[in-house]
Amino acid sequence: MRFGVLAMAGLLTLPAAAAAQTDGSFGSQPPAELVPYTRFAITPWVGFRVPYASGDYTVFTEGGDQLNLDEDRGGGAAVGLDAAYQVNGPLSVIGSVSYSAADQDQLTVTRLDGTEEFFKSNGPEIWFLKAGVQYRLPDPIPDNRRFHPAAYVSVSPALVFANFADVEGLDNDDVNGTARNFALNIAFDAATNIGSRGLTLTFGLEDYITFWDEDRVRLRDEVLLGELFEDTVTVDYDAAANNILMLRAGVSWRF
Repeated sequence: MRFGVLAMAGLLTLPAAAAAQTDGSFGSQPPAELVPYTRFAITPWVGFRVPYASGDYTVFTEGGDQLNLDEDRGGGAAVGLDAAYQVNGPLSVIGSVSYSAADQDQLTVTRLDGTEEFFKSNGPEIWFLKAGVQYRLPDPIPDNRRFHPAAYVSVSPALVFANFADVEGLDNDDVNGTARNFALNIAFDAATNIGSRGLTLTFGLEDYITFWDEDRVRLRDEVLLGELFEDTVTVDYDAAANNILMLRAGVSWRF
C-alpha cells in the first residue's frame, strides 16, 4: 500500500515540476504542439497488473493452533478500453472496462514456533469497471518544454470482480465463483500527439484501492485452509483493503 501511495504522489508532482521550468503563467489557448481539447476520446490499451501483498492475517484451528499467514498475490497482463466525454473545459466524465489474467499466488504460513511453510495456488482472473471524473491539468504558457504532453488526473468509484479458478476435488460454491468488491480508482495519465492531431500515445498509472467483500472471501479461505490443515479453521483478517496498481499504455482516438 505504501508503494502505491508514494508512486501516485510522485507522478502527480510531475506536471507542477514541468510548469516550474517556465515563467509560471498560464493561458487559455495552448500551443499547436499540445494535445487539443476534444469532445470524445477512446483509448484501447495494454498493461500489467502489479503483484501485491494482501497483508498478514491469522488462522485459528479448532485443535487450538494459531497460524500467521502472509499472501503474496501475483500480477498479470491486462487489456482495457477507456472512454472520456468532455463536460466543460478541462473536466470530463470517464468510463473504463478492463481485464487482467490470472497468475500464481504464494502463501507463507508461520507457526508459533517460527517454522515456515510455503504454498502456491492459482490466483483469480480480475475484471475492473469504473466510472468517474477526469481533470486535465493546466498547460504552461509559454511552453518551453522539449516535449508537450498533456496530463490528466481522474477519480472514480469502481467494481473489482475476482473470478476464482475451480479447485480440483472441491465442488463448493463457497470456493468457486466470483467475488464482487467495491473500489476507489485514482489514475494519472499523460498523452502526446503522434502523427495526427486526432491520435495520441497515452501512458497511465492507476491504483484500485479495493475494499474486499470479507464475508465472501472468508468463506472461501476457511474452506481451503480447512482442507490444507485438515481441521476446522477461523480466519481473522488484519486489513480489509488493498492497493491494486495497473501500468498501461495505449493509443487514443480523439474527436
